[in-house]
Amino acid sequence: MIPFLKTLTTGNLTKKLPELMKLPPWAPGWPVLKPKALNPRLRRDLQNLCPSSAFKETTDEFQLDLANCVLCGRCFKAFPDAVRELRTQEVAVTRRQDLVQRVILETQMFAELEPPTTTRKQLHLPTLAFRQVSAGNTGLDDSEISLAGNPFNDMSRFGFSLVASPRHADALLVTGPVSLNMKAALERTYQAMPEPKGVIAVGNEAISGEMFAESEQVVGGVDKVLPVDVYVPGSPAKPGSILHGLLLLTGRSKQVLSAGRVTNTTSR
Repeated sequence: MIPFLKTLTTGNLTKKLPELMKLPPWAPGWPVLKPKALNPRLRRDLQNLCPSSAFKETTDEFQLDLANCVLCGRCFKAFPDAVRELRTQEVAVTRRQDLVQRVILETQMFAELEPPTTTRKQLHLPTLAFRQVSAGNTGLDDSEISLAGNPFNDMSRFGFSLVASPRHADALLVTGPVSLNMKAALERTYQAMPEPKGVIAVGNEAISGEMFAESEQVVGGVDKVLPVDVYVPGSPAKPGSILHGLLLLTGRSKQVLSAGRVTNTTSR
């Protein structure tokens, strides 16, 4: 290939995908529970330490919901025997339940789940146009989606492009909890899209509602209104994770997280 054309195709600043999936050294990773170490004292300390109430204990289980985690890093720094750090941006999943780590207290093992589902084959497209909708968020996740198109991430090389009209879109990228004021607009946007149409919930606000979950002006996460194909956690979701979500939707990447189990990751 002529060097000039190669420069146009990939860009001098563009990073390779495995490099994009690695967290920078300064960024805390994702907490993953170590079931055998979760004695009563540690479980209580983790709940008291977490600023976002990501840890929860029921009669039979101890849980960590990554859709409520703000990635402060306190848990695995304070209690490395009970929580390990996962250093990857490959955290998009196809099921909401795969973001919840559930440890059965009696057996001290993760709860058994069915294998992760794959996305619909109709969405396994070589190129994918998406429409972005902010359903009532703080704007942070919207900024991260924009960064997915910068020279370092360059989502266009994977065939991903942002379009202005839902009538030209293969998928919706929805940020923020769905507010009462945006519910009807979000539904109309979805209805205007041609089939098949995918939906990606981007960021913790779009998945769990996060800090807005108890608001009377919020319907809830995106899946309370629309069928969601891919969930991308984060507070906010990072550009690499958003790219992983798009690749997962189009069948070009595999799911790494499954309720505490970690497989196939390129960077741990």
